[in-house]
Amino acid sequence: MEVQQLPYLLPAPDWMPAFLIAPIVGGFSLADFLGIFALLNFILFFVMFEIWLERKIGGHIQLRRGPLHVGPHGALQSPADVLKLLTKEDLTPAIADRPIFKIAPYMIFVPVFLTFLVVPFGGLWPFNLTLRPFDLSLVYIVAIPSIQGLGMVIAGWSSGNKYSLLGAARVVAQFISYELPMVVVLLSVGILAESLSIAQAVEVQRAGAWFVFFQPIGFFIFFITAMSEMHRTPFDIAIAESEIVGGPFIEYSGMRWGMFFLAEFAAVFLNSCLATALFLGGPELFPFAERIPVFPFGETGPTLFRLVGDWAGVMAFFGKALTLTVIIQWARFTLPRIRIDQLMELAWKFLLPAAFANLILTAVYQQFGFWPFAIGLLVVMGAIILILMNYMNRRPQATGIRLVNVPRLADPVPAAAPVALAGGGAGT
Repeated sequence: MEVQQLPYLLPAPDWMPAFLIAPIVGGFSLADFLGIFALLNFILFFVMFEIWLERKIGGHIQLRRGPLHVGPHGALQSPADVLKLLTKEDLTPAIADRPIFKIAPYMIFVPVFLTFLVVPFGGLWPFNLTLRPFDLSLVYIVAIPSIQGLGMVIAGWSSGNKYSLLGAARVVAQFISYELPMVVVLLSVGILAESLSIAQAVEVQRAGAWFVFFQPIGFFIFFITAMSEMHRTPFDIAIAESEIVGGPFIEYSGMRWGMFFLAEFAAVFLNSCLATALFLGGPELFPFAERIPVFPFGETGPTLFRLVGDWAGVMAFFGKALTLTVIIQWARFTLPRIRIDQLMELAWKFLLPAAFANLILTAVYQQFGFWPFAIGLLVVMGAIILILMNYMNRRPQATGIRLVNVPRLADPVPAAAPVALAGGGAGT
C-alpha cells in the first residue's frame, strides 16, 4: 500500500476564519496559541490525575489504601497538593546564584511541554490534534528534551550545595549515557519509516505493520532509556535520598520544587505517547486494522463514520499510552534501585551494543527483505538471552574471609575458659 507523504505543516482547514490562521508573532497564529493553551491545561490536569493514579497503584502493590479522604477515593488529593505547593514560601539559599537558581525549574518543564507539540495524538474531524507535525520531529524529540540536562546542571551548581552538585554530576553522566542508545533507536525508526517525521512513521505503520514487530529490541531500548532519562525507578540514583539527599533540586521549595516533579510526571506520559506513536501504531486500534474494511471509517466515508473512527483512534492512542504509563508506575514499586556503576554498565555494555545491532538489522530488512532480517533477529535475541543468563549466574568471588563461630549470649560460657577472639594473640 502506498503511503501518503505528509507536508511540512498540515494546511489549515477551510472552515477556519482568516483572523484565526493569520500569523501574529513568529509565524504563530491565534489558532496556534489557543491550541498551545489547551495543550498546557491538558498536561497540568493529566499530571494531577497521574499522581493520583500512581498513589493508588503503589497503595495496592504495597497493601495500602492510598489517598481516600480528600474527595471521592482521594481524587482531590492531587489538587490539594498543588494548592499547598502554590501557597508555600519560596526560599532561596543565601549563597545561591539567584538568577540562575530561579530560571532552572523552567528549563526543566518547558522542554517537556515543547515536545508535546509534535506528538501525533490523531485527529477528530475536522480538527487535527497534532499542533506542529513537521518533517524533522524525530530530531526534535531528541534535541529539545536534552535541554533538561542543562537545567539540572545549573540547578545543582547554582544551589551552592555539594550534595546538589553531586546530583547534577550524576544527572549529566546518566543523560549522556542513555541518550546515545535512544538516538540510535530513533535512527532505526527513521530508516523503517524512510522519514524523520513521527507523523509519517505512524502512517507507515497504519499502511503496514507496527514497528514493534520489526523492532522488539528497539522498543525495549527506547522504553528503558526513556525511564532512565525521566529518573524513574530503578534509574533514580541521581536523586536518591539515601545517597545525596534528593538530587540537584534539594534546595528548592514551594512551586519551584513542584515544577521538577511536574516535569517528571509530564515526561512519563510524553514518553508513553512517543512509544505509542513510534512502535505501537499510534491511533490504530489494533495491528492491520486499516486493512479490514468492516466500516467505512476512512477519509472517503460518511461524516458520522469518520467521527466514530477518529474518536476510536484517539481513544486507542490514549489507551496504549496510559497502559505504558501504568507499567512505568508499576516499576517504581516493584524494582530496586540500581547502583551508579550498574547504571553506567547497563547503558554502555548492553543497551548501546544492542541498539547498534538493532540498527544493522533494520538496514538488513530494508536492503534484503524479511527472511534475512528474521534470521538475524533470532540470532541477536538468542545472544542477548545467553548474555543475560551468564550475567545472572555470576557469583561473587571468594574474599578469603573466614567466619568464626562466636558463642551467642544465651550460651553458657565456662568461667575457666576465656573466649579468644579470631586471629587472637594477647594483644588482639
